[in-house]
Parts: sequence; structure tokens; C-alpha cells
Amino acid sequence: MQDIWEPLTQDSVLNTVEAIINEKLSNLFLQRNSYINRVYELKKASGERIIAKFYRPGRWTKKLIQVEHDFLKKLSSIELNVIVPSTYGGQSVFEYEDIYLAIFPYKGGRALDEFDKDSWQEVGRLLGRMHNIGSTFHNSERIKWEPKIATQKSVDYLINNNHLPADYVQSFQNILNVFFQRTTNTFNNESLFLIHGDCHKGNLIHRPGEGTFIIDFDDICIGPAVQDIWMLLPDEPEKSEQEISWFLSGYEVFRPFNRNSFDLVPVLKIMRMIHFAAWCAMQKHDKYFEDHFPDWGTTRYWNSLIKDIQSLAYNIQI
Repeated sequence: MQDIWEPLTQDSVLNTVEAIINEKLSNLFLQRNSYINRVYELKKASGERIIAKFYRPGRWTKKLIQVEHDFLKKLSSIELNVIVPSTYGGQSVFEYEDIYLAIFPYKGGRALDEFDKDSWQEVGRLLGRMHNIGSTFHNSERIKWEPKIATQKSVDYLINNNHLPADYVQSFQNILNVFFQRTTNTFNNESLFLIHGDCHKGNLIHRPGEGTFIIDFDDICIGPAVQDIWMLLPDEPEKSEQEISWFLSGYEVFRPFNRNSFDLVPVLKIMRMIHFAAWCAMQKHDKYFEDHFPDWGTTRYWNSLIKDIQSLAYNIQI
């Protein structure tokens, strides 16, 4: 198994960050919980704590990371609760041994495990304001989150690189053909703009006295507003009417929401399943991949994935 993170030692990280910020660091070196990237909590000699985020090699170009940073800066300019990368020498994206990195101020917070009415309304206001800004980014170079583009790209990667067992390829292709046929016009009436893309409860934190922050903008994409909402729900939309009502009472203070968009949830679930399968395939040779995802790639995994897609695909409204 290769270790793509081999260049990152304690010395190399500290030396690299010191050179960027032009300040000395203490010996504090805490690796934060992140499998996709490498994230370190460091401390300046002055006592100020910072976060050094090293982006997974080969996942994003410098230009696409810059789109993320520009979006965060725009959101911060309207005082939205996000964490903006720090700028040094007029730039926020740096490079070490072909690994891009950014420096963020340290901001701890409490995870939001359970939402009450006030929480749903606050998150609704947060996303409503975020989507107002995102709607000004129609022509971003980030991928468009719709089946014929994002999902097709993932399917092509899985098939062309022989990640499926031979006995499962035809079944996988057959159900994906059904999926693509049934979603040909699914997004025609949806406004697509720059969204968070991976908005679940793990990416929301509460800071006392400051409110709820939305974090981890790695997966921003051009997509429908509902993509940033459905993963927050405790159950299927039809079983989450109260939560949706609370959420929209906050969201619609800032922008309207098309309630028919919740019909897209089965489509978005399948898209996420396939995206995750391709995401795993791209890093299955990582040194610690099997420790984190021991079942991925087994016949049991593919059999379960195909059945899950089948159960959703035939319920897509066309």
C-alpha cells in the first residue's frame, strides 16, 4: 500500500507552515480527525492556534481549491458563520511536495447532534443566506451535480478501471441505464448554483456566543438547493414534515424554496452512493484504506450497492 502522505512529517509540516506565515511555531502538533485530507492543529510562539490543512493529492487542482476559498471569503463578507483561510503574501493556497495546503484560524466548536425548532430555523437562515451568495456563482468550474455529468463521471471511472467484479458489471450497468433514463429531465426545472454539496450534521458546529457555523467546503459544486438540505433530515422527507417546516421558516426569510425539490431525494441518494463508490475506488491503494473501509470492493459490497440502487431507481418520479 502506498502512503501518499509520506512527505508530511512533523518537521516538514512545521517548517513549511513557518515559511508561509513567516513566524515561529511551538512544538504543538496535533493531527485532527480527517481521513480525506491531513489537518494539523499548530500553535504560534505567540500562543495563537492555527489549522494547517493539506489537501489530498490529485483530488483538486489549485484553481478549484481557489474557488472554495473565494466562496468562503464572499460568505464571510456578509458575516456568514464560516471559517475563512488566512492569506499570506496575497494568496491562500500553497504547495509542498505536490500537496496543496491552506492555513485557517483555529475555531473549535460543539457538534450539533440533535436539532430543536430554534436549531432548524437557525440552520435554515444560514443556508438561505449561503445560497443567496452561491446563486451568484452560476459559471463556477466546480462540477455540476446532476446525473448526466457528476454521476456519469463516477460510473465511467468505476467501469473503465475495472473496479467491479466481472460478474457484477452487467447488473451495475443495467440499473444505471434505468437510472439515467429516468432522470433525463429531472433537473430541468431546478435552479443550479454553487452549494456546499456535503451538508450533513457533521459539518455544522456551534460556537458559544457566535452561533452555528458551517464547515468543510471541500465538495462545493453546482447543484440544486435541496442537495444541502436532505442529508440533515432525520428521515425521509414525507416523514420529516415538522423539521422541514421549521427549516423553511428560517430559509425563506432570505430566499424562496421549491418544495417539489424534495422529489429529487431518491435521485440524490443514488448519486451519493455512486459518488462514494468512486471516491473509495480512487484511494483503495492508500496505506490505511482497508482499516477504514474493510468491506469496500467485496462481492457483498457490490451486491448490496446494486440492490440499494434498484430499490430507489424505480421509485424516481418521471
